[in-house]
Amino acid sequence: MGITFTHKAAAPTAVSPANTTALADVTPTQKKRRGGGGVKPKAPLIDLNQPGRLRVANLMALYNLASANTLYTRLHLGKIPPPDGRDGKSPYWLTSTIRAHLEGQK
Repeated sequence: MGITFTHKAAAPTAVSPANTTALADVTPTQKKRRGGGGVKPKAPLIDLNQPGRLRVANLMALYNLASANTLYTRLHLGKIPPPDGRDGKSPYWLTSTIRAHLEGQK
């Protein structure tokens, strides 16, 4: 069993006026950021007067919050009502609960 090595051609090191425009147009590639899977605010598709469930993203939009961490902080401080239930690990709130809470704030 033999191993074969191949050599790649070396990149040109001399810069000529013809190559400077080509080198100027090349931009370094940026590394792709790996996201943490954060939640983005998303306005609810249903009216708060209709029965339904709201998720973390919906509450972020209703309370005008930028991050889920802020939502959970306010939840633990008692400024947002506790979830009405969970689907697996995801909490949900009933529209009636949030509507009553928002009306009580005004």
